[in-house]
Amino acid sequence: MTSTTLSEEVIPLTYGGFSYSGRIVHRPDARLAPIVLVGGAFQHQGAWGRLERMLLEATSVITVDLPGWGAADPLPARYGIDFLCGALDQLLARTAPHTVNMMGASYGSAVAHEWVRRHPGRAERLVLVGTMARLTDHVRARVELTLRMLERGSHEEFVDQILDTMICRAPHVHVARRDTVVRCLTRALNEMTADEKIKYRENTRRLLGHTAPSGGPAVRIPVLVATGEHDPLTTPTLSREASARFTDARFAMFKDADHLVHLERPVELIDLLLKFLADEPLTGLDYCHPVEHPGQRLPVPSPRAGGRR
Repeated sequence: MTSTTLSEEVIPLTYGGFSYSGRIVHRPDARLAPIVLVGGAFQHQGAWGRLERMLLEATSVITVDLPGWGAADPLPARYGIDFLCGALDQLLARTAPHTVNMMGASYGSAVAHEWVRRHPGRAERLVLVGTMARLTDHVRARVELTLRMLERGSHEEFVDQILDTMICRAPHVHVARRDTVVRCLTRALNEMTADEKIKYRENTRRLLGHTAPSGGPAVRIPVLVATGEHDPLTTPTLSREASARFTDARFAMFKDADHLVHLERPVELIDLLLKFLADEPLTGLDYCHPVEHPGQRLPVPSPRAGGRR
């Protein structure tokens, strides 16, 4: 970190009767627009750690515990992605009156994409990590199984199924830092509170009920879609399909990574992210397969590489 003085601001908010909060770390001499991080099912605003520190070398960072996340109030599943977009917009009206860069990971990718779609001109670039354009029957079945296990109190099976859904555990496949990531995620799942289990249940039901928007403005800013080559959840096929929704998209597939690429290859993810945000060439990157553009189609790794046998 350079000697530039950073300042942190936590902003408590209420939206639709639900309490939540946002957080911004200001970098006064930022060379890029502030980046907004909207995390996945088990992330919260203070847990970006190394990724946030690396991003702060270049820009201010905004994180959020939307209703249903982290320390925020639980949010019943009947409140949809549109409600979460409203809560996010209320935060950004306070913290980012000018344009931002937006990044959504996994579950958070739906919120990030929808906010950008609803607010043309507010975002410079959009990054979606571990996303899909639709829920396949296979993914739906896996996610519904985690709910059934949680609801009947089969916690050990619940943890095992979550790991199987997010992590490629095939012994013949190399995934960077897999053992460490499995230990950390297992510990976090075993320490889930009753409140966190409610949030997982309601957020998952919301995800299962979410349908892609059928109308409204298209996203026309540059978009980067990325996932791990061994991702068993938002597979390369599904993520590539999601990238095809956009008029100016790039698709990146990280080597030696699965759905949790931000934990497995954090340095490489930030390198790619900062290059994209600064409009630098995404070529010659040894940590990912050649970055694709609309119309370009490269082979996907064999299906046997993703998932436990």
